[in-house]
Amino acid sequence: MYDRENIKIGGSLNGKKYRSSSRHDPNYIQLSGDVRKELGLQFKAACTLKQLNIGEGLEEAIEIWFQAQQAPSSSNTSKKGDE
Repeated sequence: MYDRENIKIGGSLNGKKYRSSSRHDPNYIQLSGDVRKELGLQFKAACTLKQLNIGEGLEEAIEIWFQAQQAPSSSNTSKKGDE
């Protein structure tokens, strides 16, 4: 049976771990944007396989993206359209 309290306060439900709701947490913001359908479906599937919710997956992906932007690399120095 579905237990809302486990999701609200964090904990686990059917072996999955859930973090506390961040919707009303002042330390979080909501981001939105459009991505290609295939990319979005792949991302959702990958999150499901890793037992992450979409927000957790996005957070992880954004952190990795920022790390890649800070790493010195010839591919990061050229901008789209400069080729």
